[in-house]
Amino acid sequence: MTSGQPPDDPKSYFASVAESYDRLQPILAGPAYEAGLAFVLDLVPHQEQDAFICVELGCGTGTLTHRVLCKFPRARALAVDSEPAMLDMARKKLAPHGDRIEVRQADVLACELPSCDVVLSSFMFHHVPPERLEGTLRRIARGLAPSGCLVLLDHMTVGPRWSERIGAQNRRLQRGHVAAAIAAGRATQDDIDARWAFKRKMKEQGQDVEYRHRAEDITEAMRAAGFDEIGLVWLRFGITILMAFVAQDAA
Repeated sequence: MTSGQPPDDPKSYFASVAESYDRLQPILAGPAYEAGLAFVLDLVPHQEQDAFICVELGCGTGTLTHRVLCKFPRARALAVDSEPAMLDMARKKLAPHGDRIEVRQADVLACELPSCDVVLSSFMFHHVPPERLEGTLRRIARGLAPSGCLVLLDHMTVGPRWSERIGAQNRRLQRGHVAAAIAAGRATQDDIDARWAFKRKMKEQGQDVEYRHRAEDITEAMRAAGFDEIGLVWLRFGITILMAFVAQDAA
């Protein structure tokens, strides 16, 4: 287990957390993190023996792509991210899948997608500025084959703002989740404190910019981008899954 002390370089946030990301992120993100990833996998609209092409935007260390390729042995995938240190971890994790996987470094907000059947994105869209939502979604829609599907898992607000008492329940569950992980030996309190302190420092220096999108704004951008059918299909406090299909006769 590492010391949990990230380096002080404010320009290397994802590089500095890459090594501990798989261990700490499921703890820091709360109990809905793993539940959300599992449901994204369930939502992939294919049978296990189907052959299809999946793209993950903002793949990080490649966890979700790895799970897709394990569940669907005839699927092929492209995993895209902009952070080299994360992609190094992803390449190691995905190497057993051989030529079924391509790992690519690219700007996820600007890259063109190859023709594909499914696009997955988990905890990436809260880094997308509001003015770039529609353009990013339009590129995704353009890459999807007719009847292709986007499954988007992320932090977003839905409906009225939480009251203090509802927010307190979310925080209570989060604290219990972290305490259970520490008791099980998956992290130490120093690990948790150091990561949160580093994240706060990054935010203060403008190096870790996040946006509190509303699900309604993202679904509106999806419609403007050309998606044909859109639905909010899963919600657990502030973690939400949106699912969107392009038309059957998409160009």
